Amino acid sequence: MQLRKTLGAAALVTAATMASMAGCSGRDDDTDPPQADAGCIGTCSPDSGTGDAGTGDAGTGDAGVQTVTIREARLLGDRPEIILEGVVVTTVAYVNSNDTGVSADFWVADPNNPQDGIFVQKYRTDPPNTYVPAKGDVVTIQGYVQNNSRFRDREGYRKVLKNNFDFRGTGAATPMVITKTGTMTPPNDIAVSIDSGFGNSDGGAGRPNLEHMGARVHIQGPLTLTDANPMAMKRLATPDGGEDTVHFGFEVSGGVLVNNNSTFGTTTDGGTPRCDYRVTVNDGGSVTFPDGIRGVWDTFTHAPCVDGGTSTFSCFNDAGVIPGANNTWTTALYPEGCDDLQGVVTEPETLRPAAPGAQTE
Repeated sequence: MQLRKTLGAAALVTAATMASMAGCSGRDDDTDPPQADAGCIGTCSPDSGTGDAGTGDAGTGDAGVQTVTIREARLLGDRPEIILEGVVVTTVAYVNSNDTGVSADFWVADPNNPQDGIFVQKYRTDPPNTYVPAKGDVVTIQGYVQNNSRFRDREGYRKVLKNNFDFRGTGAATPMVITKTGTMTPPNDIAVSIDSGFGNSDGGAGRPNLEHMGARVHIQGPLTLTDANPMAMKRLATPDGGEDTVHFGFEVSGGVLVNNNSTFGTTTDGGTPRCDYRVTVNDGGSVTFPDGIRGVWDTFTHAPCVDGGTSTFSCFNDAGVIPGANNTWTTALYPEGCDDLQGVVTEPETLRPAAPGAQTE
């Protein structure tokens, strides 16, 4: 994640159980084990790979590997190897490629039960290494169901499907295998409403609507951006321990937290401005969402040992944290991009053009 520090090289020389916690963001460059990626933020355009998954063998499985539904997978304990058949990609959060392959974070859902979704993290060497997920891909995935470490910034405590690197011990990692079998129109987003209390995190102190985690939802409008700087999404501290004004999202009507990783600033593949609504509100404007907002509903946390943390060892036993709330994690909305946030912007008075005939200085 942007503006985040990795936990430091010290974690890499600890026991194997600590090695899985070495990187806060879980991104990867050219190192093994995976480290935080400083280059690609949000949904990025890969520079290689066709996106064709090839034939693969994920659908066959090994003896003892169960084929389950997403709902069944979410109920399993940590670390079993499973097969998900015929699930559909609903949202792509992150893509990065290099000479050895493509890494990607994305969500899949059961096309027949769209409320059943799960996060998937593909490492660059997971076959096929050139696979680039796209919304609507129908895939079969063989991998390991896990609960993301608290050291995975924003993504901590999240149910995820990936390879077994984090707990493989001293042996080589067993890759996750993805087989693309077709394409389809993803199921409609699940309509929900703040009128029924959906999404009210109570300033990050709550964990609302766990039954929708991993699923795409449409929080119906009209909604208003009510807080551009919610304490729950405030960066913990600057690297030198000073005061910080960085926030990783905003709050809308009904107490709904929205992660803005894919909508703030500019795109990384050309610098095109995105829908950075926090800037508008902090400059004195306002933003409304007449038709509401869309995205995936999932966990949000601030990882320990980052942004002013002292060392891996001094906070090894620390949990994730939601600033201003007695909570280790909460739930938030993850839009895929600006198409999920159709906001109407009212500029601040100082930036509005003068009315015809009005006197100006």
